[in-house]
Amino acid sequence: MTSTVNFLCSPATPGNQVEDGEETLAAQFRRLSSQLARAWAICGRSENLVPLRGDAQFYEEVRVWMGKFDAEERHASGEPVPEDVERLLAQLMAGSVVSSEVLDIYGAAGMPRPALSDLSPELVAGPQAAENPHLAIEALRQLVMAKTRTVTRHNIVRQLALSERLVEIMAKYTNQQRTSAEVIAALIEVAREVAAEADRGAHFTPPLTTDELAFYDAVAANESAVDLQGETVLATIARELVTIMRRDIKTDWTVRDDVKAKLRSSIKRLLVKYDYPPDRQPAAIKLVMEQMESMAPRLAA
Repeated sequence: MTSTVNFLCSPATPGNQVEDGEETLAAQFRRLSSQLARAWAICGRSENLVPLRGDAQFYEEVRVWMGKFDAEERHASGEPVPEDVERLLAQLMAGSVVSSEVLDIYGAAGMPRPALSDLSPELVAGPQAAENPHLAIEALRQLVMAKTRTVTRHNIVRQLALSERLVEIMAKYTNQQRTSAEVIAALIEVAREVAAEADRGAHFTPPLTTDELAFYDAVAANESAVDLQGETVLATIARELVTIMRRDIKTDWTVRDDVKAKLRSSIKRLLVKYDYPPDRQPAAIKLVMEQMESMAPRLAA
């Protein structure tokens, strides 16, 4: 059954490389298996259909597994799960269709669940030797996406950068510009970077806190600023931005234009104080303000 899911979802499968607007093989299966499930609910008790019961259950198991897979992907990326998928999973939790074995994406891929904090050679070899390479890729991608959201939840610059890396890797895989082995290797490289994310602030003297590091990334997003001023000066700016934020932010500041104006003014004076490139200041101020807004709910709490 897992081999069937792997076949249906893999970009290498004939029928999954289609023109814009055309239906992929995976989409066709979802549509037709959903129609079968509705028809079976109406007439599945008929004695005439007893010989087909095994086939119908198999298609339903594959459909539910794909629904679970889609839901896990949405959870990993922070997207809501559609109501029809939620209903499908509710049926699954009631034990009406498939066993709990189907829910284990890593088991289905034929690999142990890797721990991003310990990507030893043995753990890295797991995805590479997986029985179902497409499922291994998706399992690893979902794990990296979920971990990325956790470690960068208050750092919009890093969250965007790592997310774009994942999108680029998967786009090349979907377009068959990379083999399964190459994609797994690229995902593991991103996984290593995500695993080291929490310790990035220790590189500075003194070390940057999580909030300070987020502001450092905001003012260092422009390479010319890094070249002209260096990491030390940008780290100092980041520390002072945290001080400004904690001093000036009010509970309802995101809806108060006067507070926003004061913050923008304070940020600009700070950038001028440290000779931040004038032509890059507007973009830096905008990014710092966005970063502050992402931190607002936590600070207000």
